[in-house]
Amino acid sequence: PAVFLGQNRFAVLERAANRHIIVKNLNNETTKRVTPPAPNVDLIFDGGASGRIILRSDDRAILFEVQSRRVLGELSATKLKSVVWSPDGSKVALMCKYGVVIADRQFEQLCSITDTVRIKSGTWDSSPDGGTASQMFVFTTLHHVKYVLPTGDTGTVRTLENPLYATRIVNDELFCLDREARARVVSLDTTEAKFKLALSQKRYGQVMKMVRHSRLCGRAIVSYLQSKGFPEVALHFVREPKQRFRLALACGNIEAAMESAFALEQ
Repeated sequence: PAVFLGQNRFAVLERAANRHIIVKNLNNETTKRVTPPAPNVDLIFDGGASGRIILRSDDRAILFEVQSRRVLGELSATKLKSVVWSPDGSKVALMCKYGVVIADRQFEQLCSITDTVRIKSGTWDSSPDGGTASQMFVFTTLHHVKYVLPTGDTGTVRTLENPLYATRIVNDELFCLDREARARVVSLDTTEAKFKLALSQKRYGQVMKMVRHSRLCGRAIVSYLQSKGFPEVALHFVREPKQRFRLALACGNIEAAMESAFALEQ
């Protein structure tokens, strides 16, 4: 595939054995030939900024500046299939056959997750409100829609009857194509992802609002909050006296601890 380097020039990868990067103008005339910085380069992707491209070489992804011929960054990306930049250009998702690597625009890795089944597609959230734009990456597998945050937190959003290929997500609506290339819109509940994101960004007002008004519950959320060092938030999800007592002591809430102790008749 061709990758635009600017308004009037683009790069393609030469088909010959030596695999030069060919820079062309809009008249399809070759203006420059650049030797790749690594052997076995077989694919190029958008680099997220003017003059930059991402090269796939074996199990590596290389951020390369064509004009200066500098390598700006390098990441491990086994069987890299596609690259998706966030709407604001601050992050990039490297979609591999069985995993996703999230990095910033300088190609510094933020997190990496693996899956047991093949990843079909993915897109960054672009909702204008809610604080999830360019912060939540949603991807599809054969039977699931899942999310990953730059913190490395991941989870399943919903199941799918048939594979779907995501193109865009806005306000919890996933726009996608099915295998017959028909446009589909699928409703999602990303409350769990939004909760974890708000917690990681220390937006505690939004966290407590979600605690009071959302349907978040279960041992998984309580365990997550405890592991992240938020027993005071976990306390709002627990009604069982023994667990409430332990959480209340952990966060120094003596009143709640006494209440639970009396309930336990201890």
